[in-house]
Amino acid sequence: MKAIIAFDDSDAAKEALKFSMKFKDVIDEFIIVYVSPSLIGVTPTFDTYIPASVYQRQEETSDSIIESAKRLAGDTSSNLTFVNVDSKGETVPKAIMRTAKERGADLIITGTRKLSGLSKAILGSVSSEIVKLSTIPVLITPPVER
Repeated sequence: MKAIIAFDDSDAAKEALKFSMKFKDVIDEFIIVYVSPSLIGVTPTFDTYIPASVYQRQEETSDSIIESAKRLAGDTSSNLTFVNVDSKGETVPKAIMRTAKERGADLIITGTRKLSGLSKAILGSVSSEIVKLSTIPVLITPPVER
């Protein structure tokens, strides 16, 4: 069995990754995925210059998030794969679903911040959208009460 773990270094993602490690005896391969958001939209009349330093900072951020996932997972065994996925102009949930299909995942594990009301309307909910789009099982871990 293969599982995709959506990871963005948020507290919710950290909890999802920690929880997923409890299934090491059942899951053959964990694919920890960070989706790099697109810097720009894709339109037919697109004409914008983005300095190379912006791309460099985004790459550094992506590398830092993947390193955080590696530290948190704590195990360098062969059943952990860390992937930085370019969103290619898609939403994060669509990029996660695309990656799950490409990698033949049997399960998606993600955290939730339990957003509601205006926060949810403005920020959106990645976990809710994954559930709507998914054709494979999704496990959502709740945030830790502090």
